[in-house]
Amino acid sequence: MKTKMKQIKEKTTKGNFLLSVLIAVVAIVFAACSSDVVLNDIAESQTDTPKAIGFTSFSEKITRADTDLEYYHNTFVVYGTKQSTVDNTIQYVFGGKATAAGNQEGVTCTYNATAGVTGNWEYVNPRYWDKQAEYDFIAYAPANAPLRYYYGAADAQVGDANNEFVTNADYTLAGTNLQATATTAEKVKGFTGAGVDLDLMISNPKPQSGSNNADVALVFKHILSKLNVTFAKADVLDDATVTVTSVEITGLKEKGSYKQSDYVNDEFTKTSGWAAKEVTGSTYKLAYSNGQELNASDGLPYLFIESLVMPQTIDDDQVTLKAKYTIQTGGYSENYTYQLDLHDVEALRKYFDGYNYTLKFTIQPNVIKFDANVTVWDSQPASNQTIN
Repeated sequence: MKTKMKQIKEKTTKGNFLLSVLIAVVAIVFAACSSDVVLNDIAESQTDTPKAIGFTSFSEKITRADTDLEYYHNTFVVYGTKQSTVDNTIQYVFGGKATAAGNQEGVTCTYNATAGVTGNWEYVNPRYWDKQAEYDFIAYAPANAPLRYYYGAADAQVGDANNEFVTNADYTLAGTNLQATATTAEKVKGFTGAGVDLDLMISNPKPQSGSNNADVALVFKHILSKLNVTFAKADVLDDATVTVTSVEITGLKEKGSYKQSDYVNDEFTKTSGWAAKEVTGSTYKLAYSNGQELNASDGLPYLFIESLVMPQTIDDDQVTLKAKYTIQTGGYSENYTYQLDLHDVEALRKYFDGYNYTLKFTIQPNVIKFDANVTVWDSQPASNQTIN
């Protein structure tokens, strides 16, 4: 009996020892794992450093060679959502949560240009990439544009089909002409800031995986139209002084509202996203009045009007261009007035979103010439008169 109990006791002791060993080993294993669980996100190792979401931005140019957005604007507003690849939850990382259909505020990015260093886009409260999420971004520029990104449904993500950019109120152009002084080239920048017409721009949706933590490359496009008017003089007038004293365009509609879903641009259809509106008693015009002498020897036209235009289709006799100029030859100077119904120029009957239109004039007048002939005199009988 004692012998049996001893055997049982020995087994129990061995069993307790084994259990103790197992518990110790498990504890060591979990301790080793827990030392690595200070993660940037659950997909990264402890040696990774979290990277903030950054942006680069480009513009679909109208005419300029520069395509970086900062050439045009130093601010934009961005919206961004991410969807977890683990549980498919959606989070609004840039801008308000779309709890209901409607306009939401985005996050403003500002270009910080440091002397001698390539500038970068900055925003308040950095957001960090989640490697187990898919992102979507979209933006408009500049930050003071009358635009909002409209979510078409509750909990919609950026880029969903029913989302769109809209104006939060009618936008009215003031008639800013960058050519206060006519030049042989476009002005640098312009169309930004307070008191001038804004070059409104929107980007396409930009999807990006959180595992690709490169800067988000946003590409912007212009949504207004642009009109340029140039004058040059013909070589035949090289010895004459030709001066354009004023240029004026009247009759264009300056007010409108924008709805991105109305915009169609394919090989069959062109429908503007803008609805241009009449303004009662409008005095809107695009004008130049400083006077500029033309130079034929350099072969370059001078730019007199460089203005944004509300996209629209014009009617006959609606829009008129009037130009005044003088031609001086020697000591003689003569004034001229030229008038054109822009509807007569087929390419200028419709102004479409993102299109740039240029009307080029060359002054080449017909010189007044004379041809003189002498006819043979007709003989007439003499009239005899008697003076009393």
